[in-house]
Amino acid sequence: MDHVFESKETGAYEAWLSSEAGGAYIAASRRLIERVLDCRPGWRVLDVGCGLGCHLAHLRERGMMVHGLEAGPVMARLAGQNLGSKVEIDVGDAHDLPYEDNSFDAVIMVNTLEFMDRPAQALAEAVRVAMSRVCLIALNPISPVGAWWRMQRDRHPLGQGRAITLWRLRRLVREVLGPVPQTWAGATLWPGVSVGPWPFAGLVGVCAAVTPRYRTRPLTVKVPGQSKAARPAHGHGRVILLPREKS
Repeated sequence: MDHVFESKETGAYEAWLSSEAGGAYIAASRRLIERVLDCRPGWRVLDVGCGLGCHLAHLRERGMMVHGLEAGPVMARLAGQNLGSKVEIDVGDAHDLPYEDNSFDAVIMVNTLEFMDRPAQALAEAVRVAMSRVCLIALNPISPVGAWWRMQRDRHPLGQGRAITLWRLRRLVREVLGPVPQTWAGATLWPGVSVGPWPFAGLVGVCAAVTPRYRTRPLTVKVPGQSKAARPAHGHGRVILLPREKS
């Protein structure tokens, strides 16, 4: 079962974000998103598992049109209060996103997949609603910071998630999207915030290119002499022979 932050956990998470360590995490994750996502002003960006909205606030300041989705109603309500009426926050399931195909230019998932039992399904849904890119950020369990946080599993809000390394993130992208272009980087949180090609950094991020989906209406052909139109002619590996008009 997916882990949903309840009231007590949300309060602990909010208090941690206000600490020095939480501030370093926010700075590192924001810089990592900027590095791998290469976001552009005017983009519509969806944050799946948006938490308290700190990444949405940053992207909005950078000129994005942002939207958030959170599984927990307590967390979603606080995010809405933090961001104000200009940002919509929905309560919903990442495995079944309540949006149409290609609704957003990009989708980000920051420390979201670690708390899911079906990360591949959640990624597939993110890909479905994205037109250009999907960005995944995870706590690196093989980094010193990640190992320390996981040792405090019962006391640290991010230590409760499942371990996802950079290689697992990249393999997950290949499994769901196939051999698409990927950009990756790592962000250090200690002794200072820095971003670069470091697979053992505290946070790791992967951005994958997405091909938009286009739906077309099937062609219906009317045949003289028939009361009903012929069945639609689809091009999915099947050939349909239509009756020919008598000469």
